Amino acid sequence: MSNQFTNLRWPVIAILLLLPCVLWGQVKITGTVTDKKTTTPIPGVVVREKGTKQGATTDEKGKYSLELRSPDPVIIVSYVGYQTQELKVGKRTDLDVLLEDDVKGLNDVVVIGYQDIQRRQTTSAVSSVKGKEIENTPYPTFDAMLQGRVAGLSVLTISGEPGSNNIVNVRGSSSVTPGGISAPLYVIDGIVFNVNDFQDSYGNNNPLAAINPNDIESIDVLKDASASAIYGARAANGVIIVKTKRAKIGSTDFRVSVYGGIGGKPALKPIMTGTAERRYKMELLRDLGTYDGNGNLSMFLTDSLNPAFNNNTDWQGLFLQNALISNVDASVSGADEKYSYRIALNRYTEEGVMIGYGIQRITPRLFLSVKPSKNVEVSTDLYMGFVKAEHGAGDLGFSRYPFTAWGFPSSFWKITEKEKAIYTGRYDALRDDDRTTTVNGNTRLIINIMPGLTMNSTLAYNFNTNRRDYFIPSIINFGRNDAISLVYGDRRMEQENYLVYTKKLKDHTFTGVLGQGAEHLARNRIYARGNGITVDAIKTIVGVPAGANLTASSAFDERTRLSFYGRLGYNYKQRYMLQFDYRRDASSIYSKNKRWGQFPAISAGWILSDEPFMESLRNTVSFLKFRGSYGITGSDPGNYYARYLSLITDASYSRSTLDAVLYGTDVMTTYNGTTVVYPNYYAAAAAANISWERSPQYNIGVDMNLIKDRVSLTADYYVRDSKSKIFDVAVPVTTGYTTVSDNFVDLRNTGVEFTLNTNNLSPKSALQWRTNFNISINKNMVTRLPDGGRDFKFGPPWLQRSLSIGQPLFTFQVWEVNGVYATDADVPVDPKTGKRITWQGGSEFSAGDPARKDQNGDYNIDDLDKVNMGDPNPKVTGGITNSFAWKGITLDVLCTFITGRKLWNGYLSDKLQDAGSSDPYGLWGPRSGPASDFGAGVDFWRKPGDHASYPSLVTNRVDKWHIAQSFFVEDASFFRVKNIRLGYTLPRQWTSRFKLKAVRFYGILDNVWVLSNATVPDPEAVQVDGYSSGNDYPIPKKATIGLEVNF
Repeated sequence: MSNQFTNLRWPVIAILLLLPCVLWGQVKITGTVTDKKTTTPIPGVVVREKGTKQGATTDEKGKYSLELRSPDPVIIVSYVGYQTQELKVGKRTDLDVLLEDDVKGLNDVVVIGYQDIQRRQTTSAVSSVKGKEIENTPYPTFDAMLQGRVAGLSVLTISGEPGSNNIVNVRGSSSVTPGGISAPLYVIDGIVFNVNDFQDSYGNNNPLAAINPNDIESIDVLKDASASAIYGARAANGVIIVKTKRAKIGSTDFRVSVYGGIGGKPALKPIMTGTAERRYKMELLRDLGTYDGNGNLSMFLTDSLNPAFNNNTDWQGLFLQNALISNVDASVSGADEKYSYRIALNRYTEEGVMIGYGIQRITPRLFLSVKPSKNVEVSTDLYMGFVKAEHGAGDLGFSRYPFTAWGFPSSFWKITEKEKAIYTGRYDALRDDDRTTTVNGNTRLIINIMPGLTMNSTLAYNFNTNRRDYFIPSIINFGRNDAISLVYGDRRMEQENYLVYTKKLKDHTFTGVLGQGAEHLARNRIYARGNGITVDAIKTIVGVPAGANLTASSAFDERTRLSFYGRLGYNYKQRYMLQFDYRRDASSIYSKNKRWGQFPAISAGWILSDEPFMESLRNTVSFLKFRGSYGITGSDPGNYYARYLSLITDASYSRSTLDAVLYGTDVMTTYNGTTVVYPNYYAAAAAANISWERSPQYNIGVDMNLIKDRVSLTADYYVRDSKSKIFDVAVPVTTGYTTVSDNFVDLRNTGVEFTLNTNNLSPKSALQWRTNFNISINKNMVTRLPDGGRDFKFGPPWLQRSLSIGQPLFTFQVWEVNGVYATDADVPVDPKTGKRITWQGGSEFSAGDPARKDQNGDYNIDDLDKVNMGDPNPKVTGGITNSFAWKGITLDVLCTFITGRKLWNGYLSDKLQDAGSSDPYGLWGPRSGPASDFGAGVDFWRKPGDHASYPSLVTNRVDKWHIAQSFFVEDASFFRVKNIRLGYTLPRQWTSRFKLKAVRFYGILDNVWVLSNATVPDPEAVQVDGYSSGNDYPIPKKATIGLEVNF
């Protein structure tokens, strides 16, 4: 018996010794993980016990439950975009966690083309914007929301028209087409979205209007060749990768967001009205001294007591309004280990602040992913856009008003409310039905072949159609009804198969991508116009007889591309990184011997802060990485058939080009009864030797975090060449053609970029204040031109731009003006003729005329005296964002700035053309326009001896207000308070009573204030080439309030 107890003694002792561990293993800890800034719960957060395999994930309410195994446990809480936390549990059984945004962003995942990678491991220049930073901003397109948020990304809102195009450049412009754009490549959930291909299919609308900004989870901007070379022939202008929101594992999530507001009526152009207008014009007439008292003046100007002429009519105000803005978002999503889905619907409506403009958009969206087995996943992305836009009437030319800048009627005229209705009602008869339908999709098959090796097979498609039906009623069209119909469409399909491989061997990590793709794009265009429609009520092309009054044409083109690509990455000790990228593209655009393009890239990185010798500096320099890259990207020309000879028949024109023009007949040219086909002499000659446009680029960068990650700094220096740009050169008509095309032009963009993020207060403070500052400096110049490097000029003689070696793209061609001649004696005299310097060989300059510099010394001012002056490309762009958070209240203020850009002030030139006259009596009679208010500092020559900034307003023998003068070239620099957003998230304990996950109220002010020395209405709202007519659509101030609820 005693032996039995002896045999049991040791097992019992062992059990008693292990009992505390067993009892501890039964301890469970629970809690809630919330966002410290917004106080909302965060689902999908990973909570694990350090040193064990124990782990859990928070549910849709941010709650977790975790069994602990260690006697002194520490939990690690991590989630993408937030700072990872390690917390000692102690004796607690309930532990709530507040997560903070990861200001250093090192653990963020960025997309670099077919791969996701941690930011700390990147060797490329990549910048990111989180979707929540731009959420609910009152814009129909997300590109406008990126202004001032990314160093090296220039975004210009050149028009306030709802849904209009913005100018987006990554590291400068590379277009050698006047007024052309060099938009980046957009990749949205793997769907390539090349706006350069689709521009026609959207008419006047922005192609990105079909995408709901509130669906966006993150945006990654790939700026150097290493990041974008794997996209090859489409990546020369940079790549912007957009990832949309996905469901998080947990219960079903319902989200509704609603906001509404107004776009403020823009400030009127400064024009004198009423008494001020009358006094101003009378003073000018007295200076002229060509009348006897008031005897030879019109009563329109002198009879101030006549109620017909004694008014203060606001002609501009007739066409301006406060505009309504509304947005509704609704989504439902859910996910578990076997499926994931998200369904969303958005409706956005914005009226124009100019009557007759506006946009309505509906964007349904579907994401569905199914895992039929452990190693297989099938998913589909589908987003559609239905956009209707209205573009107003204007003067059917450049003006957004139904007047030119100088054509507003005088304020003297009396106009009744009934007459106002009649006047504006004339434009209600105009029909401008502009509708765009977009369907974009991506179906993907993912197979995990073995650990570390995944196969992806995708089929992406884009279908876009734009139809615009335009009717111009006779009452605003010189007594004639005209109707126009335009239909643009394109179909794009792309199929890709690629393998992604990851293998880790101790301190060595190998990654690889190997893929193949094929793309087909087809575009069609149909145009029809009917002139002289007999009945106003018929607003389509009906009843127009064949002939000169009926014009129709159509076009179809297509392109195919075949691609092979790969990437090889190597990482040693997570400290030394090396990456090779290569892509080979073939395009149907080129001849067989020019068909293939090669696009390689190499990059390397070194995390210096992980070196043992940096240990002592860890509290000061917490992260330091150097990186460098070199690579080549490319681009296709827009003309898919440039290598072919263009052939036509006379049927290609509304009238026979050979017979109708010469003989007035409509008969097509024939030979023996057969229609003749012959070369199109108005097109470029066949360009069989054109080849790929290439963009070699190198980049050197550094990323660092300082003071325990409270400060982060990123700096880059880059040189990006654009080689072999395709360019048209005019040739003598004796060749049988007007132009030839070839790879004639090279240009270069060089620059530096800086991004600084700071956490300005202690992480333990209840009040948080963070600042983001970014700035980029870019220099743009032409390095090669054909014909021996001669200058090339574009545009009409009065508004020319130039391409010149060593100069920026499309500098202004103007006469250099050095003030105003104070007296006749100040005008240079030709010693040979004894005459003062002349204008175009005719009139002599005199006192009060602009002192234009005679560049060639021939005592005659003509086009040979023009010089390059004024760069329309911004040199410095940037932004600064300050974000504050305190107990659920958030405040974000975004400011943007641009310097180094010049504009061509046609607005001022037009005002002066209106104010000045050689026949003031005739002009200032009953047909007189208004008097422009030039403001302080605009002084005019009025009498001999005056030293003025501007010429006199009377007499105009030398075209003194010609736009091509240096005093119309102005600094377009500005600083703008772009966006202020204030939000409040209700405490969790309040919302949980109503079974709500989160409730947030917010308000946004947009385009709050701008500081600029420019005299145009808005220095940003000018045309692509820098010209400001003053009739560009104003950028409105907006104010919205909204509510967001998560169920």
